[in-house]
Amino acid sequence: MIDYYKILGLLPTATNEEIKKAYRQLALKYHPDRNQNNKYAEITFRQIAEAYQVLSNSDERKIYDYELNKSKFSANTKNSQQEENSKKKETVTPQTLLLVFQDIRKKAIGIGKNSINQSALFNSLKGLLIDNNIEFLLIYNDIEINRLIIEETLWCCKFLAYPYAEKVCVQLTKLANSDVNTQRKISSYLTKKKYFTNAMKTLNFIVEYRAILFVIGLISFFVFVSKNENNVSVNKPKDGDLNNTFVDGNPTQPAAPVLSPEEKLQQEKDRLIAEGWRGTEIRNGQLPACYNFSPKKSKVNNYLEVHVGGGTDVAIKVMNAQTGRCIRYVFINSGSTYKIRNIPEGQYYLKIAYGKDWFSKADNNQCIGRFIRNPMYEKGDETMDFNIKHTYGGYSIPSFQLQLDVIQSATMNTFNSQNISETEFNQ
Repeated sequence: MIDYYKILGLLPTATNEEIKKAYRQLALKYHPDRNQNNKYAEITFRQIAEAYQVLSNSDERKIYDYELNKSKFSANTKNSQQEENSKKKETVTPQTLLLVFQDIRKKAIGIGKNSINQSALFNSLKGLLIDNNIEFLLIYNDIEINRLIIEETLWCCKFLAYPYAEKVCVQLTKLANSDVNTQRKISSYLTKKKYFTNAMKTLNFIVEYRAILFVIGLISFFVFVSKNENNVSVNKPKDGDLNNTFVDGNPTQPAAPVLSPEEKLQQEKDRLIAEGWRGTEIRNGQLPACYNFSPKKSKVNNYLEVHVGGGTDVAIKVMNAQTGRCIRYVFINSGSTYKIRNIPEGQYYLKIAYGKDWFSKADNNQCIGRFIRNPMYEKGDETMDFNIKHTYGGYSIPSFQLQLDVIQSATMNTFNSQNISETEFNQ
């Protein structure tokens, strides 16, 4: 989390006048008009303006102070041996970014190419290779670190289809900047991947074509054998008679056709539609109150921010820990972020549904919903305390952040949870 006080050169106890004074001095020093064509000054000026905007607003500053303290506490309590250094904050450097790329590559190798969720991996790389991060790395100008980041990313691209890899390589070319050898390496890798992809398509076509010819050959062979067997006089029955060549019993039934996953999904959709279900495309936001919950809101300016990774939509129920009743029920599409705001004071846990293709149905004047593609349901083990915290200097308003993602059939969440049934989720 960015330390706005550090950017302005202040302590968290700084007054409004001190914040305003520090902002004016730094803004004059780093203003783009005084530092033309200076990328470092331009980025610094934006950070100064952002810090002042938050810290000069009393309400935003209270929320920010709470989040900053929580961030420092969380980072330093991960390792009990570093409790005495709980006030130190790790600074983001090119080396720390390199470690993140290395960690993604190791996880991808551990999952394996056949099981990995390509969309989730692509979104992770895309989120790290945004223009701001590339600009940050180019300003530091550590060419060796940038080369290592590019190598780690190209390793990850081995797990991606060509369209995904092509988009990632566009950002890598920006990071290579004037490093001609690295640019050539990226271009050569992409050319080979495209050639290999096209070659595999051709090979698959040949294999399928040969398989078809083989089946046709088998059919012709059996037709030929069948005709010759019917021409053998010893086995040919007299008119109106059946000899011992024929065996009593049911005729052999033709094998049921093998359905593709999409055909099976379509069958499931048709079955649900016949039972009164309807497919629904939903935007981010709260579901209607008919979904068996009573929406509760307060005037407290808090929120639960949820970021959903690629490959899955989610439906989240905010449950009152004391009453067990749902007070908010929201739908969030894949690859997006949504804030559930104005949650009443109290303690809450979450029920979460993951999947694609949301179907809903009215049953006894109540709405029920379900995912029909890759559904999974969970219940949070931990509670979130939204009660206002009163302190010596005033009070703080708690808010929370949650990151949800799906890789293979498992979830990677920022909270502990247990699997539940669809019935328990809808209760």
